Amino acid sequence: MSDDLNERTQIERAIARVVHEERHTRRSFFLQAGRGGIYLAGAMSLPAILAACASPSATPSNTVHWLNWPAYIDISDDESSYPSLEAFKTQSGLDVEYSEGLLDNADFLAQYSPDLRAGNATGWDVMTPGGWVVERMARNGWLQEIDHSKLPNWSANCADYAKGLWFDPDNKYSVWWQGGITGIAYDPALTGREITTFDDLLDPAFKGRVGGFSDMRDMFGLTLLSLGVEPANATVADVERAQQKLLNAPEGQFRGWYGNEYYDALAAGDLAICVAWGGDISQMNFYDNDKVKFVVPDSGGMRWNDNLIIPKGTGNADNAHKLIDYYYDPAAAAMLSEWVGYWTPVKGVEAVILEDAQASRDDGDSEWADTLEAMAPTVVPTAEQTAGTYTDKQLDEAEETEWNNLFEAVLGA
Repeated sequence: MSDDLNERTQIERAIARVVHEERHTRRSFFLQAGRGGIYLAGAMSLPAILAACASPSATPSNTVHWLNWPAYIDISDDESSYPSLEAFKTQSGLDVEYSEGLLDNADFLAQYSPDLRAGNATGWDVMTPGGWVVERMARNGWLQEIDHSKLPNWSANCADYAKGLWFDPDNKYSVWWQGGITGIAYDPALTGREITTFDDLLDPAFKGRVGGFSDMRDMFGLTLLSLGVEPANATVADVERAQQKLLNAPEGQFRGWYGNEYYDALAAGDLAICVAWGGDISQMNFYDNDKVKFVVPDSGGMRWNDNLIIPKGTGNADNAHKLIDYYYDPAAAAMLSEWVGYWTPVKGVEAVILEDAQASRDDGDSEWADTLEAMAPTVVPTAEQTAGTYTDKQLDEAEETEWNNLFEAVLGA
């Protein structure tokens, strides 16, 4: 047996043990608590809050330190562990210190820039920021180069659509974690009609029941597209027009400017229409509110992905590579996808999910089998899904300041 095949077999055996123990993790946990329950109980427990406020030691060890977003990994029923990480620990013999303390790309960059600029370690071995942050960090020399000889699963299983993206065209510093589309979600029972355009967000009929995003790139990106401007080509004058369009919305049109918390307001019916991430709505339909629809506006949506990176200064680069490569095994990637519902970068995941669906059906659990069968095709982006979607503009620091200042005026209006 080859070393690669032996390693893959060990991974699959470790995952199989955890899957056997946590068979219905995502389905049963959501039915008990709902998405908001996971965020509050799992991501915002006292240990998670403390972890978000401090970085771990950067000394070499047998522990991989990983900073990620909330609710972006599979979680056990009792919220005490992450099954795919438990399988990794069993397979690798390593430990993992996992934090859900990455809450906002801009805040993340502001928090760690001083140490990175000074040549200090962040304390994290793996981080999971958005594409524009990867580009900024790489440009400033703050990232270790990825050693692809240590990523055999990535080499064998990474889908073409997840390679060579604008912010890291040679995957020199990053590999894809999960991806998706920013568009519009709505409840037809509350809007009273279908939603097709960005301008529907500005319809006075929905005053006070509209949710915008607090993320500058997503919000300005969608607004620019509604003006016929591709974000990647936008000038400051274009962004000023986008700002004015948002400022000209009827007073009180937007109930608020949301981050992750938009999900709960939309699922509960407090919002009739909202800017949204497509993967969230897939999960909402499965677990919290099957009436809500997701649409890419006719003017276009924003396409994005979050990425696994290794910051400079880590003492655990070899172990960081092991963790990154583990999630490019289709069995591990499927375990993750069955929980988070975003686009996977790993080939073969759809087939593994369908195999899991059949296993559940054979075990007499047709409800979970139906859920997995419906989920399977949603975790791989299709040409139809990505048509009419666009990426962020690569901003230099001066442009970033100008765009941010313009957006702050919108948030403060």
